[in-house]
Amino acid sequence: FPTRRSSDLHIRALRLLAQKEAKECLEAADADGRAITDNELLLILKRWPFFRNPWRKNVMQPGKTWVFSDTLGLLRDRQGDVHLTAPTRRYPQVTELLARWLTDRLPKEVKSFKFTSMNVNCNYAASLHRDNGNFGPSFIKAFGDFSGGHLQYWPEDAGGDLKDLQSDGRITMDLQKNLSLFNGNCAHAVDDFAGSRYSIVYFTVGCHAAIEPNRHSP
Repeated sequence: FPTRRSSDLHIRALRLLAQKEAKECLEAADADGRAITDNELLLILKRWPFFRNPWRKNVMQPGKTWVFSDTLGLLRDRQGDVHLTAPTRRYPQVTELLARWLTDRLPKEVKSFKFTSMNVNCNYAASLHRDNGNFGPSFIKAFGDFSGGHLQYWPEDAGGDLKDLQSDGRITMDLQKNLSLFNGNCAHAVDDFAGSRYSIVYFTVGCHAAIEPNRHSP
C-alpha cells in the first residue's frame, strides 16, 4: 500500500509537471504577444493534483468532509497569520498563468480590478453559502467538459438565515460561457453538474493589509 510520503512525492511530481507546462505556456504567450488561452489554462488545471481541503466547510454538501480546492495567493491561517500559501511560493508559474488569464481579458470598464487570491476548485457543486470577509467584488469562471453547474446568486442578499432566501431574488449565471463579476459575501450556490468541472474565483481577502513583509507560511 502507498505510504503518506509516497503519496506526497507523487503529488509533488505532478505539480512540478504543471509548473513546467505553465512556464512553457507563459513563454509561448510572451513570444507571440498574446493572451493566455482557455485551452492553456484548462491544460494546467487538468495537470494539477488538487488538495483534499477539509477546511472549506461552508461550501460542502451534507455528508462531505472535504472538497478538491486550493488557494493561490494570500490566505489567513487559523493562527491569524496572513501569508502567501505554500503552493503559491512553490509553483509560481502556475499562479502567474491563472492570474494572467484574467488580467489579459478584463473588460475595459473593470480594468482596475485587483485581487490577492484565487480559489481553484475541482468537481464539486458548492452548497448555498456566503464567503467570509472578502473585500470588494470577485470574478468567477468555470472550465471543462460538463453540463449544468450554473451559479445561483442573490445579489441583493443582506444576510440572515440562508433558509429564508426567496427564489425571486436569485439570478442564474452560466459560468461555462461567461466570466462573471459577483459579490461573494452575498449568498450563492452551484447547481449539480455532469462531467469534469473546474472553477476559479478571483477575490481579495479582507485582511490583506495585515500581511507582514517577507513573512511566509511554514
